[in-house]
Amino acid sequence: MTKAVLDISALFEDTWTGIPNVVAAIAQRALEDQSIEWIFAYETIPIPRSVVLDFLTRHSGMGGLPFLADAAWNGQVIAEAEAKNLVAVFPNIKPVRRYFGREAIIVHDLSPILTPEFHNSDNIFHFANRIREDVKTSDHVFCVSQATLSDVNTYFKKPVSEMSVIRLGAEFDPYELSAGLQQLRPNIQVEPYIAVIGTLEPRKNGGILFEYLMQNPGFAYQYRIVFIGRDGWLDEKTRLLHRLEGVGVSPDRVQFTGYVSNAERTALMLNAAFCVYPSFFEGFGLPILEAGALGKITVCSNSSSMPEVMPGNCVFFNPQETFEFVEAMRTAELRAAQTRSRGQSLSDLLDRTSIFGWDECYQGVAKWVREQ
Repeated sequence: MTKAVLDISALFEDTWTGIPNVVAAIAQRALEDQSIEWIFAYETIPIPRSVVLDFLTRHSGMGGLPFLADAAWNGQVIAEAEAKNLVAVFPNIKPVRRYFGREAIIVHDLSPILTPEFHNSDNIFHFANRIREDVKTSDHVFCVSQATLSDVNTYFKKPVSEMSVIRLGAEFDPYELSAGLQQLRPNIQVEPYIAVIGTLEPRKNGGILFEYLMQNPGFAYQYRIVFIGRDGWLDEKTRLLHRLEGVGVSPDRVQFTGYVSNAERTALMLNAAFCVYPSFFEGFGLPILEAGALGKITVCSNSSSMPEVMPGNCVFFNPQETFEFVEAMRTAELRAAQTRSRGQSLSDLLDRTSIFGWDECYQGVAKWVREQ
């Protein structure tokens, strides 16, 4: 049986968004895979399967750091002699390089390098100093989109023969879907709203909503505007609130949820009239896939990887052009009205979301591991 290491460092975060969710999905399937003997690790410290399962059950790595401290203190590491006979997969950065016999990395995007204006200097410096060597010392590079693969090939000259695309997935708890659908019953009055999805950071381009409202203030009284996502960096939420002051609509027509649980996020997306994802640049754009899996129309940038994700459910626009955004919003409103008139049952929703899971992503990783 093939023996391999999966770095799960990202799972030790208290709250999971983005990359931790990707690692969790891969780890869940690794636990179930009988053809590969996976060793889960934080850098070079092996993590018992029971700890991994506990994290996945709670959807949080809270409380895991004391275990790491004890393991490090007691010298519980994968010995270098053993490591040379192992294959290792790093779903994010590489905490060690050329420690294992064969190594692969997942590259999610190169945004700190390609769009540095949307990142703080510390993040740019850290990423730029790591990513080149991470790619160079990897026998294989998995990319989450064709756009990201092209970027890695262009900027780091990694041969295409040493790379492949693994498509990310979207999964939903049936109970959470059922709870979300309950809010759509005719006897429950829910004020119409649109969902702007994504972490609050400059790259996500949330300010274009306020440019739109300045031209179309009446929209805010047809629909409440709900930003779904945790606070990010460069104090973007404060900047957006300042923009709101000059728009001319009541502040209570725009809401910021902050970090919400998976159940809350699913319900908010499912019950929205439509979704908006105006980001300037993405390595993939997982919220676009999630919204499309739920049957929602998304006003989406036509930049970087985003046209690859769910084109049939998107209305595209140039994120640099407000007039294109205005037209996209009008089109989405019309398409969303047609979609709502048809409605969705739980069985239909379960059938729809089931085809967007993470199996394809995991199998791409597992196939490379088995071939080593």
